[in-house]
Amino acid sequence: MFCSSPECKGQDSVTQPTGDFIAAEGDTVTLACTFQTSDPNTYLFWYKQEVNDSPKYILQRYSGGGDNAAEFQKNRFDATLNKTSVPLTIQKLQLSDSAVYYCALFPGLIAGDTISPVKEEVSGREGESVTLTCTYQTSYSADLYWYKYHSDLQAPQFILFKGARGSRAEYIPDKRYKSQTSYTSTELTIQSLTLADTALYYCDSSFSLTFLDDDDCSITVISKASISLNVNRPQQEEELHN
Repeated sequence: MFCSSPECKGQDSVTQPTGDFIAAEGDTVTLACTFQTSDPNTYLFWYKQEVNDSPKYILQRYSGGGDNAAEFQKNRFDATLNKTSVPLTIQKLQLSDSAVYYCALFPGLIAGDTISPVKEEVSGREGESVTLTCTYQTSYSADLYWYKYHSDLQAPQFILFKGARGSRAEYIPDKRYKSQTSYTSTELTIQSLTLADTALYYCDSSFSLTFLDDDDCSITVISKASISLNVNRPQQEEELHN
């Protein structure tokens, strides 16, 4: 659910101020992000999105610590998790830092609307295609998202979103992925499988990222489900390796 009015509130939400932040090369800036959550173990993430690109994971913070992505070193990108805020500080600004920055909650609230996998584990062979399916129930025209999750040391990687309940809205930056949705299900098809596709995949209804809205925005996480995908080598290659 995307909300840009003061009246729009959710039990779990993130809020960022509107407007552009202008600074000079070499300066230090701090980007604000406040949140509300009922979950004491919530993870907070920061993402960077450049023009015509999907969000890139910068860092995560939680009550026990956090980590940064390799290309966003802590000596330049850092955040401190407070009770209701997680401001991002960027030091020694570079021209390449010009982008839109988003903070996000994960995994967030599990509410009345539901989403669940048809199969919790799926296997495929390198070079082939595989389809992952989730069924959902929702009372409004939500957006459905797919994410790839390698390990607890990395944030979920955005794959695509597609409108639910017959909506034609979609954003699929990598054309190796395809998606179909109906009024009760969402499918993710991965073509030309590689061993690197082995991961946990999340199907989400209205996740907390705000990359489709430029306004000040509070967003409620409705629900999520996960599917484990294991990619194997073709049988002939397996025999050669054995």
